[in-house]
Amino acid sequence: MRLSLRAKFLLLSAVIQALVVGLLIWNSLRLMNHAVSTNAERVAQEYAVTLNLSLSPYATRGRLPELAGYLAEMLSDPDDSFLRYLVILDQDEQPIIEVGKRAMPLPEILRQGGGTSFKGVRTLISGATLHARSPLLLQDNRIGSVNFGLTTKDLKQARDEVMVQGGLISLVGLALGLVLFYAFTHGIGRRLDALTGQSEQMALGDYSKALPVEGGDEITVFTRALNTMSATLRERIAQLEQSQLRLSESEARFKTLFDMAPLPLTVSDRDGRIVAANRALTHTFGAAATNLIGKRSDEVPFWASAIERERIWDMYRTEGAVHGAVAGVLLPDGSVGSVAIWSSSLTLDGNPSIIWALLDLTEELNAKRELKDLNVSLESRVSERSAALERANADLSAALETLQRTQDELLAAEKMASLGSLVAGIAHELNTPIGNSLLASTALRDRVVEFDRHVAAGALRRSELTAHLDEVRMASQLISGSLHKAAELISSFKQIAVDQTNDQRRTFDLQAAVHDTLATYLPRLRRSGCEAVMQIEEGLVFDSYPGALYQVLNNLINNALNHAFEGRHGGTITVRGETVDEGIVELMFSDDGAGMPEDVLRKVFDPFFTTKMGQGGTGLGMNIVYNIVTGVLGGRIIIDSAPGVGTAVRMLLPRVAPQRETK
Repeated sequence: MRLSLRAKFLLLSAVIQALVVGLLIWNSLRLMNHAVSTNAERVAQEYAVTLNLSLSPYATRGRLPELAGYLAEMLSDPDDSFLRYLVILDQDEQPIIEVGKRAMPLPEILRQGGGTSFKGVRTLISGATLHARSPLLLQDNRIGSVNFGLTTKDLKQARDEVMVQGGLISLVGLALGLVLFYAFTHGIGRRLDALTGQSEQMALGDYSKALPVEGGDEITVFTRALNTMSATLRERIAQLEQSQLRLSESEARFKTLFDMAPLPLTVSDRDGRIVAANRALTHTFGAAATNLIGKRSDEVPFWASAIERERIWDMYRTEGAVHGAVAGVLLPDGSVGSVAIWSSSLTLDGNPSIIWALLDLTEELNAKRELKDLNVSLESRVSERSAALERANADLSAALETLQRTQDELLAAEKMASLGSLVAGIAHELNTPIGNSLLASTALRDRVVEFDRHVAAGALRRSELTAHLDEVRMASQLISGSLHKAAELISSFKQIAVDQTNDQRRTFDLQAAVHDTLATYLPRLRRSGCEAVMQIEEGLVFDSYPGALYQVLNNLINNALNHAFEGRHGGTITVRGETVDEGIVELMFSDDGAGMPEDVLRKVFDPFFTTKMGQGGTGLGMNIVYNIVTGVLGGRIIIDSAPGVGTAVRMLLPRVAPQRETK
C-alpha cells in the first residue's frame, strides 16, 4: 500500500509521540517506585529507632515479655498505625515477643543479612508489606533482633493515582499533538500539490509558470529554487539552441578545413573501411585516391606490402593510437616512398571512427641519406683538418711557453734595470758628501801639520790656538754631516735593495717606505728640476710586501720622469696616503706633467704597450704596477689623466695583504 507524504508524516508523528509518552510513563513509574521504596525505608528506619529506644530498657533487664499485652493492644487496630506485626527474637532466633498479623513467615533473606540496608536497618518489600529487621541489645549483652512489618498500601495507592493522572495527561497531549500536526500537514500538502503541478508542467516542457512565494520556510526555499531552475532551464534551452546552431556551423567549417588541409587526411571505421578523404590525399597519391571511399586500405594500391599495413594496425590496436610511425607506401609513379602516420579516435555521426594523417617523408629521407653520405666524406676531411689543427696547437703551445719565458725574463730585466738605475743615482749622489768629507779631512790634516810646527817652535799664541780649534770644529762638523748624509742614502738603498730582491712579507711603516724610495730618486729628480712632495699620514703600518710597493713607486716615478716631464724642465710629484676605510689605505701618486690622451689611457695597463717603442721602452712598467697592486698587494688601481692636466694614480691598498702561495 502506497502512503502519501502527509500520511507518512502523521504516522511518524504518532509513533514518535507514542514513544515519548511511553518513555514518560515508564520514567514516572520508575521514579514513583523509587520514591515509595525510599519513603518506606525511611519510615522503617524511624520505626526501628523508636522501637529500640522504647524496648531497650526492658530488653536489657529481661522484662520484654511484660510488654506483650501492651504491644498486642497497640497493633489490634490497623488504622491506628502502619505497623502490622512485631517479632522480637533472641540470639538463637527464638521468639521472645510475637504480636500482630502477618501473611507469611519472617523473610529468610533478612535472617541471612540480605535485603536493603538503610542506616543499620535491613528491609525487604513483599507485596503491600515492608519487612524490616534491626539489632536489639538484650540482657547480658546478647544481641537479638526486632522484626516488624509496615504496610505500603497508602504509598502505592498514591503512586497509582499519580500514574493514572499522568497517563491521562499524556494521552490528551498525544491527541492534541496529532490534531495540530494534521492541521500543519494540511497546509504543507496543499503547497506540495502546487509544487507537484509545476513539476509536471516542467516535465511537459512548459517553463513559463512561476509559483507564488509565501512565508520563509523550507518549502518556500524549494519554491524559489524551482522557480529559479525553471528560469535557468529556459535560458539553457535557448543556449542549447544557439549551441546547436554553432555546432552545425562548426561541423561545416570542419568539413571545409578537412577538405582544404594541405596534409593528406582520411577517416575510417574501426574495421579500416574508409569513409572520408580530403583533396590532399588525391594530390599526393594520385587519382586512385578518389575511389577509396567504402574500401579498406588493403583493397587499393597504397601500401608497399601487406606487412606494413598489419604493422600499423597492430600498433593502433596495442597503443590506442599511432604517433608518427613511418611506413612504406606506393607513390603514383610506382616507386616506394615513406610516410609518417598519425591517428586519433573520434565519434562521427554516433559511430566510433579513426582519423588518419599522412606526411610524405620520401624527399626528406632521401635528402637525409644524401646528407649521411656527405657526412661520411666530411668526417675524413675533418679528421685531416683536426690532425693539422693539433699540430698547429702544439706549435702555438710551444710559442706560448717561449713567450711566457720571454715575458718573465723581461720582467726580471725591468726589475734589475730599475735597481741599476737606482744604483747609478745613489753612486752619483754619494760623490758629493764623500768628496766634501775628503776635502775637509785633507785640509784638516794640513792645518794639524802647521799647528805642530808652531808648537815645536815655541811660538804658539793663544789666538792661534783658538783659531785652530775653530777650524778643527768646522772641519769635523763638515765631515760628520757629509758622512751622515751618505749613511742615510746607503741605508735607504740597502733597505730598498733587500726588499726588492727578496720580496719577503714583513711589517713596515708606509711613511718610511715612501721616504726611502723618494730619497733614492732625489739626485735624478734634482737633475730634472722636479720636486717631490710627500703627504703620508703617520702611523700607517702595513703587514705586506715592501719590495712590491718599492717596485710600484719606482715604476711610477720612472714613468713620470720619462713621459710626464719629457721635453720640459721642472715639475711636481706628490705622494699622498690616508686611511679611507677600516683596514684600507688610499695611496695617491700624482704629477702635473703632460698627461695622457684617451686612447693611451685605455691601453696603459696592456703588456708591451709603450709610446717609446724603439727608444728603450719595454711596455711592461704599468703592467707590472697593475699586476703587483691587484695581485701581490691585494688592492685596486685607477688612473685619471688628461692632456695638459697631469696624471693621478689612485691605489686602494689593504693594510694586511692577502697570503701568497710560495713557489
